[in-house]
Parts: sequence; structure tokens; C-alpha cells
Amino acid sequence: GGGPVRAPLPREQEMPAMWQQAAPRRPAAGVDPCLVDAFQRQHGYLRVSLTDRCNLRCQYCSPEEGEEAAIPSVSGEILTADELSRLLRLFVGWGVRKVRLTGGEPTIRGDFARIIEDIGELNRSLEEPLSLGITTNGVRLAKYLPALRAAGVTNINLSLDTLVAAKFPLLVRRDMKWHGRVMDALHGMFTDEGAFNVKLNCVVLRGVNEEEVGSFMDLAENLPVEVRFLEFMPFDGNAWSANRLVPQAEIVESFQRHLRARGVAAAERLPPDSPNDVARLWGVPSWRGRIGVIASMTNAFCGGCNRLRITANGELRNCLFGEQGWSLRDAMRSGESDEALQETVASAVRAKFAKLGGKRDMHELRERGAQALPMMSLGG
Repeated sequence: GGGPVRAPLPREQEMPAMWQQAAPRRPAAGVDPCLVDAFQRQHGYLRVSLTDRCNLRCQYCSPEEGEEAAIPSVSGEILTADELSRLLRLFVGWGVRKVRLTGGEPTIRGDFARIIEDIGELNRSLEEPLSLGITTNGVRLAKYLPALRAAGVTNINLSLDTLVAAKFPLLVRRDMKWHGRVMDALHGMFTDEGAFNVKLNCVVLRGVNEEEVGSFMDLAENLPVEVRFLEFMPFDGNAWSANRLVPQAEIVESFQRHLRARGVAAAERLPPDSPNDVARLWGVPSWRGRIGVIASMTNAFCGGCNRLRITANGELRNCLFGEQGWSLRDAMRSGESDEALQETVASAVRAKFAKLGGKRDMHELRERGAQALPMMSLGG
């Protein structure tokens, strides 16, 4: 706080030499130096993809049938439950305090229940519990809610892009009745007041669902949910084009217009929950929930990034848009010690660019889309 904020530089190699040489110091928060990058960002948040398969085929995440960009890993390629357990214990030992399980769709793994149990055991062994979360499409969520709660996995982000059941097959290329299962899971999370901290993620697509912004927003009136609108992001094979993007300014104007039409007070900006927050938040007076917008395209939030990602096949990725991965799976399978793994992690973190994986802007991201992993493999 207080001092001038240095604008993030697009590429590490443009940094003055004195900054490049600065040795990461152990921050007061206690994150091990292996999790501190060249810009002194502390990476206390780990996102772990349990699988690169999914039971839906959303338009923005998977290519059209016949244009298969992401070849799903065969079972021997993905991390085993034991390998996941080892990595989680290591990262937590180095200072990670927030873990989110992603996919693909994490709940479709055959050993999902066991993975949750292992995480619960790790969590109970700590003096201070971790912040544990999962991002899911909700199709298989309802039956796992008791196990998630028991393990302390209380932050649930549910991905849903339409409230209209008839639109569901067009968006996800799956049966309409699955939409009912997702809605049941959504409401199921609120039956036990306060058990879960729920965020509903909606990717806004022009010509597809932008007219549903008001209906999504209305869920926050009576439910303690954070309804989050996400800008559409360029990933390989998802037919991304600038005219599909509904930018943050337009999303905000859309929900304020909806409130005016309802005769309700305008939504007001809320402060972020933490400096690392990716959503900009709004609240409507007297509503139980709130609204968030994640503007990764028109307003990137790289400066406060504290995230690392492990892909389903065990690669450490230092950025959602990065093109380089460090295989922790291969290191573990060749018998490397925890110390050697730590050195690999330190190298990956030190190589992190200031922003957008070293890209200038959304246009360069699109041009280089084929170099980044598909969202299905990376886990968002």
C-alpha cells in the first residue's frame, strides 16, 4: 500500500537488470521463496486440474465435433490420486493456502471421492484450514455435496451459461434434462444455510445469452450467491472472434438497465475481497447476493496474480496464457526427491511473465492461441 504502483511490464526481458537479479525474499506471509516470482508476486493459490475430460461440450471450451483440438489424456498420463496427494502436501508445506479443483469436469474422475477424502485428511492435519474450492458444471455435483462439505471444500463455483433449459443443448451439446440436474444442485447448495460459499459463473456470448444477464442477476436478490459474468476468452479451437466478446462495460450497462427497468436501486461497486481478486464486484442494496464481472480480456488483472496451475497430466503452468509447462509428473515418476521438485517449481515461478503469458494484448493472445493449452486441459 501507499507507494506508487508500477505498471506491469509486458515482458520480463524488458525489465532493468537490477530488477531481474533481485533474489526472491521470503515474504512475511511465509510463502517459500520457490513460490515468489521476479515481480515479487507470492503464489499462495494452486489450481489443480483433475482431468482434461468433460461430460459437456461447451461452445467456448471445446471445438466443434470433427475439429478435436484437445486429445484427452489416457488414464496412465494423468496424475494418480497418490501423486496428487504428494504434490498438494508439498505445495501446502511451501505456503499455498488456497486450492481449487478444476477440470475438465473434476467430478467425472472415477476416484473423485477418494481425492476429496485425501484433501479432507490433509486439511484436518493443519493448524489453520485451507481455503478449498471446486469449479464444476454441476451435472454430477448433488451427490458429492456431503463429502465436499465434510472435507472442508466449501467454495463452489458452478458454471452455467443459460437459465433456459431449451438453450442448454445448443450451448453444451448435451441432453436438456441435464439442465434440471444443474439447477437442482444449485438450489441444493443453499438448503444447508452457510455450508457453501457459492459463485455462479456465466460466460457472456453475443448472440447467445447476453439477453439473460438480467435473469441471472435476479438470482442474487434472494440467494446468497455471487453471480459472475465472464468475458469470453480466446483458446485454441473455440472459434473465438472479437464480435463474440461482450465487454465488461456493456455487461455492467446491461445489468444497470435491468435494475432501472425493475425500478430497483442501481448496483454499487464493492471493494474486492482480496488484492488478488479477479472479479470486480457490485452489490444491490438489500439483496442477499452480489454481482461480479471477470474482465480478463478488456481489463486484465495480472498485476495481483497469485495463481499456479497443475494440469491433469501433471504439468505446472505459471499462467493461464503461458506456453511453457514443467512436468512434475515425469519428475515424480523418475524418482525425484521433494527438494528436486521444489527446484523445478522455483524455475517455473521465476519464468513467469508480468502479464498475459508475455503477450501484449487480447489480439496477440488470439494470434498465438494454438500455442496455449485448450481450456479443457488447463482447467481455467
